[in-house]
Amino acid sequence: MDLTLGKDIGIVMAKGVLLGVICVITVLPSMLLIFDSLLEKTKHKEILPKFERIRNFSIKHYKAIIVVFIIFLPIAIYGYNHTEIYYNLDKSLPETLKSVEANNTLKEKFNVVSPEVLLVNRNIPDYKVNEMLDKIEEVEGIEWTLGYPKIAGVIPETVLPKEIKSVFENDNYQMIIINSKYEMATDELNNQITQLNNIIKQYDQKAILAGEGPLMKDLVEISNHDFNSVNIVSIAVIFIIMIMVLKSISLPIILIVAIEFAIFINMGIPFYTNTTLPFVASIVIGTIQLGATIDYAILITTKYIHNRKEGRNKKEAVSEALGSSIHSIVVSGLCFFGATFGVGIYSKIEMIRSLCSLMSRGAIISMMVVVSVLPAFLIVFDKWICKTTSKMSPIIDGTTEKIDEKERKFGK
Repeated sequence: MDLTLGKDIGIVMAKGVLLGVICVITVLPSMLLIFDSLLEKTKHKEILPKFERIRNFSIKHYKAIIVVFIIFLPIAIYGYNHTEIYYNLDKSLPETLKSVEANNTLKEKFNVVSPEVLLVNRNIPDYKVNEMLDKIEEVEGIEWTLGYPKIAGVIPETVLPKEIKSVFENDNYQMIIINSKYEMATDELNNQITQLNNIIKQYDQKAILAGEGPLMKDLVEISNHDFNSVNIVSIAVIFIIMIMVLKSISLPIILIVAIEFAIFINMGIPFYTNTTLPFVASIVIGTIQLGATIDYAILITTKYIHNRKEGRNKKEAVSEALGSSIHSIVVSGLCFFGATFGVGIYSKIEMIRSLCSLMSRGAIISMMVVVSVLPAFLIVFDKWICKTTSKMSPIIDGTTEKIDEKERKFGK
């Protein structure tokens, strides 16, 4: 990402994953051995059920699940691509903050909505500057402009204190203030800034239009680029890792399609509920949900591969893989849900509330997709999977062709 926000989040999360793995394979086994007697004394019955009905339903109705997937995929993609997002971070802050109240007062009493600062060459003649300001004020949405040449045109320069001139001019630049009636980070303001730049460059190619409005316009352009980059890179990296781990061409595609379907549903829901999301949501959530829930799919898939290699037919292999994995998937999904759902409810900052709500909902949606859509995919594409996965090509309908004569001779 060009935004350093991405670098900060990425490094912290990558560091957290690495430290988490190290602790799980070193500290956790030691603690289990030390507290073994306490664990034995505090055993209790399992609270969660075996989820056999869910497993049986997914296997029995896999064709219907594929049909539902085909129907909902375009609906989810449409909502995903049309979800409204906002870039004005003030909207994510509570209205009770003094800074927010002050900005609202400026809008209501002084009509100061989107002030911008223009820096132009100090040596441009005053009549040229005033000509430029006249053109700027003709742009739709501009309320007023203020610069020293404009003030000097009304009040004689000999009367004006030097302090006022020093405020508007230095050795290199003269400053002009422009006020727009359009809200920050809106299409109207972004288009207006483009028009202003076109006018300004006619008088000074090196002029600088600064302020929150131009900053937000740059933010929109950068975040759109970051969004595409993050999606492509995250999918590509996970795809390569899964090829190396699963030793298959088809399985990484199937797994990513399943999780991306869950992401489309999660990010598409706000469109249908008329909810506006912060701009970072579309960048961050897709990556987090993909990275955090792909392991659900990998768990089922590795067991499916093992079962097929053991000689089970495709339905038995998927059924056993799902049955032995669903409990772990549900526990993991509920933990992810619980860790984020509480923050989403408690936080007063709308951006944090939105992100945590999306993550908690995404955990549940990914969990449901993995235990329903993924098993259906594995059954439907079984032949293709066997042909494109290492050491699975001899598998035909649950029987394994013994290639090595020595293995057949010794009954292996």
